[in-house]
Amino acid sequence: MRRIMTGLAALAALAVAMPLLGAIGGSADAAESAAPAAAVALAAPAAAEGWTTVFADDFDGAAGSPVGPAWIHELGTWGTGAVDRTTDSTANVFLDGAGNLAVRALRDQAGAWTSGRIITRDTSFSAPAGGQLLMTASIRQPNPVQATGYWPAFWALGLDENGAIDWPRTGEIDILEAVNGTSQVIQTFHCDLVDAGECDEPYGLTSGLQDCAGCLTAFHTYSALVDRRVAGQERLQFLVDGEVRHTVEQAGLSAEAWSAAIGNDYFLILNLAIGGGLPNGVCGCDSASTPKSSGGTMSVDHVAVYRSEAPAALGAPTPSIQGTPKVGSTLTVQPGAWTPAPVALAYQWSADGVALSGATAAAYTPTSGTVGKRISVTVTGTKAGYPAESRTAPPTAVVAKGTLTAPTPTITGTAKVGSTLTAKTGTWGPAPVAVKYQWRADGTAISGATAATYVPTTSVVGTRITVSVTGTKTGWTSAVRTSAATAAVVR
Repeated sequence: MRRIMTGLAALAALAVAMPLLGAIGGSADAAESAAPAAAVALAAPAAAEGWTTVFADDFDGAAGSPVGPAWIHELGTWGTGAVDRTTDSTANVFLDGAGNLAVRALRDQAGAWTSGRIITRDTSFSAPAGGQLLMTASIRQPNPVQATGYWPAFWALGLDENGAIDWPRTGEIDILEAVNGTSQVIQTFHCDLVDAGECDEPYGLTSGLQDCAGCLTAFHTYSALVDRRVAGQERLQFLVDGEVRHTVEQAGLSAEAWSAAIGNDYFLILNLAIGGGLPNGVCGCDSASTPKSSGGTMSVDHVAVYRSEAPAALGAPTPSIQGTPKVGSTLTVQPGAWTPAPVALAYQWSADGVALSGATAAAYTPTSGTVGKRISVTVTGTKAGYPAESRTAPPTAVVAKGTLTAPTPTITGTAKVGSTLTAKTGTWGPAPVAVKYQWRADGTAISGATAATYVPTTSVVGTRITVSVTGTKTGWTSAVRTSAATAAVVR
């Protein structure tokens, strides 16, 4: 609350947080009235599955008691243009006996105002990398007869690595601000430079005035959710009764501005100011001097902070490949022991780093298109409650051409002039294999004798006939097989 205009900016992953926000959120209009005595005290909700409660105060205690030891009073004036002086008197900050904290603004007979401002003793509220942080409170705003200048707020200030406030660089998250007794709220994120900068200071990245029906007469839940689950896609979201009202995305800021204000520790503040820059700006008046009622009270049913940690990582070993990298020879992935079992595994084979279409089984047989390339496989493990993990096997040697199945051919028929000899190739594989023939007489190729059959002529009388069969297939090494010789050709 160090600037002329304020608000809230929020980033979050609402899908994960909604079970918690749903429990915390929701208007109490049906059960609450404007009179504090009729308020129904509600305890801070228990943490949802996967979340931990790191702070909670239900403000239980006898009427008129001071606030508990989890809070520290901040005393004095604060340079926001407000005219109140904050005190530690139980006239200004006290438990109402109905399970609520009351922060009350009072004007004395001389016209001087006093009020209250308290901060959490714990200054370590932070969203871990890969996790989330939810800061929330159930609040009924002040509703005096004359409310111009009233400025209730629930907000958080960030600290640097030395535990010091470096505003606005270390961040300010205004979870609730309201002014002048209107049923509206403002939510803002402050960061970066004091003047202008990426967060448009001193105004901040603000929601502006948002309607909030019933916020003066009943308890409503105001929350900020910092979502750091996905690196590079972090968000801050602000909510009223579980409904997202304002979002700031990491992508909209530089890495430096974002990390300085989001990856650090925060503490919470509750205060009620009288007059100042924000109510002045909204009413277009000097709100401090405008007539107003004394005794307006901000009632707080509970304040809570919840944190979710980065999910535990799967035990993901580096896979290996067994087999010979050769066309037609099967390669098999050895994924290793993923933990905690069972872990569902998926596979993607690649050649020289390019995914092979359809090659998604635990085994892969190289094809002709992979000759000369190195084969690898990526194993991806998934398990509910864990982020997916992928590991890639070291690549194989380059894929060699395959070896054809090449049987020795045979010759049927009688080795006699004018009698047909036929070559029987046997079964070459893998089919289809293109075959060519060359007939020979005593080992010398016979010109033009390249068909599957051959009819001896008088020129080969007395020689022995053989046939050589050559098989070819793309991606496979060509093979030649020669038959046994016939008897000597006779007339």
